[in-house]
Amino acid sequence: MKNISTLPETKSPRDPAGKADEAFNPKIFEDFYVKNDFKAAASYLIQNKQQLKSGIFHYNLGTVYSKMGDMAAARFHLEKAIKDGHINSSTLNNLSFVKTQLQVDDLSTSSNLYDQVMNSALAFPSSAYLTLTLVLVLAAMVLLRMKKIIGRISFAICLVFALVPIYFSTIYLKDINYAIAFKDIPIYEGPSKIFSEKGKVRAGSKMILGEFKEGWFYVKYPISLAGWVGKDQLGLY
Repeated sequence: MKNISTLPETKSPRDPAGKADEAFNPKIFEDFYVKNDFKAAASYLIQNKQQLKSGIFHYNLGTVYSKMGDMAAARFHLEKAIKDGHINSSTLNNLSFVKTQLQVDDLSTSSNLYDQVMNSALAFPSSAYLTLTLVLVLAAMVLLRMKKIIGRISFAICLVFALVPIYFSTIYLKDINYAIAFKDIPIYEGPSKIFSEKGKVRAGSKMILGEFKEGWFYVKYPISLAGWVGKDQLGLY
């Protein structure tokens, strides 16, 4: 991995804050990693997946895949780690590095406003929306107590506004499928290879998926990639 010295976190992927089951031996994993036997390190992680917290598992596996040069798989697992709440400087730095290596035009790099809004919304775990909602509700109660909000109607409006984040997360975001392309895959005008090919999704691209038909997903975002892609080379999370 080039310029790895700028990312000291990648030198030791084991998360000291993570608590794994006794069946998983961090020393064995670290020995594989230090010896640059990344294939063995990945296999050991996968074999012991159930012994690790999801976020820690995907963070470590994404880091290992980046060392193996499989940047598309690395991005999938690092994005998954963030979605599962494993958000820290190590994960964010490693993901940033992987994206610079991929240099794809996708949801995270699009200049389209709708793409940017959706990408920002998906960057936060559901727990963050719950926390934001609680903060807003508390703020509304404080303002009411300080008589900055006068009347029940005004207070009710503030409460409705405060509940928007959790509503958006539980009602809308939870039903969204989004994915990383593991390889370059063609985009078709319809859910079959009988339709005309209209472009390609490059390996490592991040997408939000819509309708599903018999093994095919419709790409909703980024808008520039709108069309149908086969599910076989997609990592959904």
